[in-house]
Amino acid sequence: MIRNLLTALCLSLPLAFSANAASVFPLMLDEIIDTAPVAFHGTCIANRTERDVATNFIVTITTFAVRDVIKGNIQATHVIKQIGGVLPSGEAGMRVGGVPTFTVGEEYVVFLAGVSSGGFSSPIGLSQGKFTVTQKPTGKTVSNGRSFKEMNLRKQLVDSPTETPSNELGLEEFIEIVRTRSREPK
Repeated sequence: MIRNLLTALCLSLPLAFSANAASVFPLMLDEIIDTAPVAFHGTCIANRTERDVATNFIVTITTFAVRDVIKGNIQATHVIKQIGGVLPSGEAGMRVGGVPTFTVGEEYVVFLAGVSSGGFSSPIGLSQGKFTVTQKPTGKTVSNGRSFKEMNLRKQLVDSPTETPSNELGLEEFIEIVRTRSREPK
């Protein structure tokens, strides 16, 4: 009897720990644009991980040099605080599935949710609101890893790209789509 209870307990432990992973529904492009109070094109210039004094959570503070404010009102440097990361000493870390990371020196177009009472701000739909900018021979493109065709099914925001894969769009075209959508009455 005790052996059966211990076996059941051991089998259920992985389920208990996996329940903490973050999951979100796939968002359409218009939802990402409409729900973000702030959107910008910028370069990640710093990351630091620390224990948040107010919450005692391990957090990552990311600083961006803003190249272009696409939506909202932010300064030339913008800082976000997200849950998770590994402390510099390496003695403690916390990984939350779905919370995006940013690489110093890389360019992004970021759609941010509002700032919580604890000072946290993450991209809309977690990684869905983080678009990586890549330099191609034909110019800069953006992608969040999803197909623009899939993100575009509900409302025709993006014409079918002709020369780029469906998960990439030209940076300038993308920014114009966001600005146009942001000006539309909701």
